[in-house]
Amino acid sequence: MKKILLIILFSVNTFLIAAQPDYLDQLIERYRIENGFKTTVKINIDVPGIVAPQKTVFILLENGKKPKIKGEGLVLLPKKGFIGQFSEILEIPVHWIFLERKNDFDFYKLVSLDPKSDWVTADVKLLISEPRIEELNIATRKAGEFNVKHEYIQMNYPVKSEINFETDRFNLPLKFMGKSDFSSVKDSTGKVSGKIILEFEEIEVF
Repeated sequence: MKKILLIILFSVNTFLIAAQPDYLDQLIERYRIENGFKTTVKINIDVPGIVAPQKTVFILLENGKKPKIKGEGLVLLPKKGFIGQFSEILEIPVHWIFLERKNDFDFYKLVSLDPKSDWVTADVKLLISEPRIEELNIATRKAGEFNVKHEYIQMNYPVKSEINFETDRFNLPLKFMGKSDFSSVKDSTGKVSGKIILEFEEIEVF
């Protein structure tokens, strides 16, 4: 029985290794952040029931230090879709499950093996020729589901990210909401759906 179990475990592990894209090392290296990053980002929030003008903020994030954020007024920053998320997805232990290949794109499902990660699964669309992450569908443990689409020009990181979400755990500072009616934010199922668009400028990774 032990020999059979060992054979099964070996076979599963071999399949999981084979399922990883052969360009995974290139992906990891593309999005690697050694010490931190800084950028200016425009934030547009589209959530029913919330009136939120466009914000432009400066963000400095250094490993082991509290983030520095400069901008006028209160700022809502999404946990998903920011630059650091790439390494969070690619560098923790995961199961890679190959789904399909369409033209120049590979589709994978990632299953987190880290009990401390805030996400459970992520469906990933990868551009093979670069390679790079084009789109993510992320199911989190506590914050609902997120779809993140990225746009690139000529750099490793996106210049624009669109984050669509649905969650039942959406809390905002009352001051930020202003005259908005909080009850109108949630739909009939008690969930909140919305979109956040991030436009990055002057990205510097160090």
